[in-house]
Amino acid sequence: MEHIFIMNDIKKLHEFETQIHTIMESYDYKIIYAHSRQEIIDRIKKLKNPSRIYAVGGDGTMNIFIQAMVHTDHELVVIPLGTGNDFCRVLTNKKNPVQLLEQSLTCSCQKVDTIFMSDLYYINSACFGLDSIIATHVHDTPHVPLIPESKSYIVSILQHVFQYAYDEVEVKSGGQLLYRGPVTLCTVNNGQYYGGGFQITPQAKINDGYMDICIVEKIPKVKIPYVLTFLLRHQLHKRKEVHYYQVKDAHVIAKNSCNMDGEEVIKKEYDFQIIPKSLNLVVYKKL
Repeated sequence: MEHIFIMNDIKKLHEFETQIHTIMESYDYKIIYAHSRQEIIDRIKKLKNPSRIYAVGGDGTMNIFIQAMVHTDHELVVIPLGTGNDFCRVLTNKKNPVQLLEQSLTCSCQKVDTIFMSDLYYINSACFGLDSIIATHVHDTPHVPLIPESKSYIVSILQHVFQYAYDEVEVKSGGQLLYRGPVTLCTVNNGQYYGGGFQITPQAKINDGYMDICIVEKIPKVKIPYVLTFLLRHQLHKRKEVHYYQVKDAHVIAKNSCNMDGEEVIKKEYDFQIIPKSLNLVVYKKL
C-alpha cells in the first residue's frame, strides 16, 4: 500500500517534510502539496488504488480529507500539526507529530463512524452558539506574547464571551423536540473534544453508532467563566442548565452559523445523521 502525504503549502509543513523523508525512507511514499480545499479532494479522488493517506494539520484539514475518503478503501492517518488538534486527542495522549508518524506505521485501521450534515461529512464536532463564534474566529485572535498557539481558544473565549448575542436554537431527533430556546452553546459531536482540548462530550465514542449532543441553556455572561470551570474539571454534567442526548439523527434550526471541525457552515436548517463504520481510520490505541 502506498503512503501519501497531502499537505498545505505552508512553512510549518515544509519543515515537517524533512522528518517525513527520514521516517519513511524504507516505504513507498509520496508527498503532495495542495493549495486549496478542492485540490486536496480532487487529488484523493484520482487515486486508483487503496492508499494510506496522511492528513497533516489541524481539524479543519482533516475534515477536508474526510469528504473524499468516506465509503472508500483508503486509510486515514491523523498527524496533528494544527491549532486545536481536538480529534487526535480521542486517539492518543501524545502530541508530538514525529512520534505519532513513527507509531502509525505499526498501527492497523478500524472502521469508525462519521456524521453527515446536510451535504457534508465530519468526524468530530459541529457546534452552535458561543463555541461556534470562538472556533470560527480563533485564527483572527491577535497573538498574545507568552501565550502558545495551542491556547488560542482560551484567548478567543475571553475576547468574545461578553460580546456574544445568544443564539436561538431548536433541536429535534426522530421528530421529537429535544430543546427550543436561547443557548450558550450547543454541540453535535462524534468525538469527545473541541475548542482546543475541552472534553465537552466525555461519553462519546467514534464507533458506537450514535452522535452525542450537549446543550447549555442561556447563562448570564458574568457566570460563563464560572461554568467554564465545571467543564475544565469534567463536571459540566452536574449543572442543571446542561443537557446531554445520544441520538442517531438530529434536525437543528439556528439563527447563526455552525462551526464544523473548524470550518464555518452557514445554513438556516441543519440535518444530522450518523453514518456507522463509514471511514477507515488508523488508530494509535484500541478504541
